[in-house]
This record gives sequence, structure tokens and C-alpha cells, in this order.
Amino acid sequence: MNDRPTFSRTLYRYLDGFMALGLITFVAGLFLNPERIWPNFLVAEVYLIGLGLGAGFFIAIQHLSNAAWGTVYRRIPEAMISIMPYAAGGILVLAFGIHSLYEWSLPSVVANDPVLQEKSAWLNVTFFFGRLAFYFAGWIYLGRQMVKHSVRQDDDGDLEHTRKNIRYSALFVLFGAVTFCFASFDLLMSLESHWYSTVFGLLALSGLFLNAMAAITIVAVILRTMGYDHIITTDHMADLGKLLMSFSVFWVYMWVSQQLLIWYSNIPEETSYYIFRHFGGWGSLSFLNVMLNWFVPFVALLPYAAKRSDKILVQVSVVLLVGHWLDLFIMVMPVTFGGQPALGLWEIGTILGALALFFLVAFRQMEKHRLVPVNDPFLVESLPRAQEA
Repeated sequence: MNDRPTFSRTLYRYLDGFMALGLITFVAGLFLNPERIWPNFLVAEVYLIGLGLGAGFFIAIQHLSNAAWGTVYRRIPEAMISIMPYAAGGILVLAFGIHSLYEWSLPSVVANDPVLQEKSAWLNVTFFFGRLAFYFAGWIYLGRQMVKHSVRQDDDGDLEHTRKNIRYSALFVLFGAVTFCFASFDLLMSLESHWYSTVFGLLALSGLFLNAMAAITIVAVILRTMGYDHIITTDHMADLGKLLMSFSVFWVYMWVSQQLLIWYSNIPEETSYYIFRHFGGWGSLSFLNVMLNWFVPFVALLPYAAKRSDKILVQVSVVLLVGHWLDLFIMVMPVTFGGQPALGLWEIGTILGALALFFLVAFRQMEKHRLVPVNDPFLVESLPRAQEA
């Protein structure tokens, strides 16, 4: 249990290659197709934010609920949250493309649009980036505090670290949930600044957590193949499978709720969002979105044995990673593409580069610390399950 995992150099070479592909795609897109590369960069940026924040929510919920079952692989989300400073850097890059994405950032457009004029107190470039800086400062600080006290407890075994993490976790859940909802309004919903939805933030939050759970599951299976299956057992994997299935249901509940509210109210300013996305070329992608994020995971993980199968869990998790990208793609891209979606190097290269960066950062962070929080007071409750498996 004192081991620090060492990941394959071959794995790192593949990740380096995909990350280079993403960087080359982005730089080439700036010169060859900036109108298409900036929306894809935004999708990748929100995707990375979701993976880091979702990992933070997983850690915080474990501490707040005094849950023991996830203690043995808590170092996985603790490593994942280290992507947040890189995501903050992505916001700085996004500043160069803001006028390509958001119509409210163009003074000439605002001057001729009464609706945007009414919203200009909130939707203006200075306040936009000021809010995001505040969000990231809180996310990064609280996340680092939770990880810092977890790692320090390995050395001194002081229970005060657990008590501090409970306090920081409460702050993280409250601050993170509220600010991410606002961040989703800013980064995603304001792309169509005449449209709004009161459910949008919760829908984005549900997708964030589901995607992070899928990433945690994939890394857990990788560790099991590396010989740590005596620590991360089949029972632990079954718990992750239950969460994947449960949150896929929660995601579709929020997805349907938003549509039902808009359908029932039948306000033209609101229904235009779905009319555009449920017909024509985007209609099939909206159907596929529900299949990937809900139907496939739900059906695949219903059997008891499926939630205890590493192979099935990895397959479902990959489907969810793709599904979350598609969910963000449908939120962002219709504004750029219009009536017909497009899929090519600009889309695939950008998201592959972002995913490679995420796993590269997470794996390197995991190599810095013990795989298991050896002095955590809840570890004893977590390990007997491993011994019984």
C-alpha cells in the first residue's frame, strides 16, 4: 500500500503524441479556420473544467458523508483535480477568441440589440473574465487544500487533516456547485444570448459529474491491470458501476426536465433552441446524445455481473466520455455551423489533445504520492471489502 504507481512509458508516448496532435490542430486552425477552431477549443476547455471539478466533487462528497468505500482509490480524483490550473490557462487563451464566439462581446452588435443592452451589465468582457478568475481561484484553492491535507496525513497520521478536509469539502460543494452553474451560463448559455434556461446549470452539473465518474472508473481499471487489483477490488468497481448508472439516470432526468419546461411554456425565445437542435442534421445527434449518456450506460449496467466486469465498465465509461463531448458539442456548435453539423480534424484533434493532456497530468500527479492514503481513519473500513473479494 506504500507503493507509488508507475505508468508505462509507452502510455506516456501515446499521450504525448495525442497532445501534440491537439496543439498542432489548434494552431493550424487559428490560421486556416478560426471560426471553427474557437468553438472546438471552448468545448475542450469546458470538458477539462468538468473533469477537474467533477473529481473535486467526488472527493468532497466522500469527506462530507464519511464514506469509506472510496478511500482506497481517492488518490485518483485527487490527481484528476490537478488539471484545474491548466484549464485556467485555457481561459487566458480563450480571451483571444472571445469575439469569434460571443456576440455580446462586440460593441457594434450590442449597440443595435436592445436585449443585449439590457444584459450588458452582466455580459461584458471585463466582468466576464473577472467572474471566471474568481471561480478558478476558489476551485483551485479549495481543491489544493483537500489534496494537501490528504497527502500530509500519510506522513503524520494527524486526524486534524480529516477534520479540515470536511470543512474544505463543505465549502467546495457549496462554492463549486453555485459557481459552476454561473460558469456554464457564461461559457455556454451566453453563446445564444437571447436564450435562457433556469435548468441549464443543473444539466451541465449532472453531465460534469457523470463524465468525471467515467474517467475515475477508467483509471481504476488501468490500476487493476497494473497489479493493484488486491487494493481496488471487484466490490469497489461495482460501486463505481452503480454510480455511473445512477448518474446517467439523473442526467437524462435533467435533460428531459429542461425540454419539458420549455415545451410547456411554449415561448418562442426559448423553443427556438430546441427546434434548431431537434430537426435537420442536428436531430440525429440529439438522439445519439441521449443514447450515449443514458440509454447505453443504463441498459449495459443493469445486470449485477456487468457492474463487476472491468471490460464492461471501461466500455461504458468510454461511451460516456464520448457522450459528454457530444453533449457539449450540441450546446456549442449549432451557433457556428448553422443547419448542418460537421465533424473533422478540427473537432477530433482538439478534443483528443485535451483528453491526452488530462490523463497525462493525472498520471504524473499520481506517481508523486502513495496510491493509498495509508493513515486515513476510514481506510480500515475500506480494506476489509478488498480482503473478502
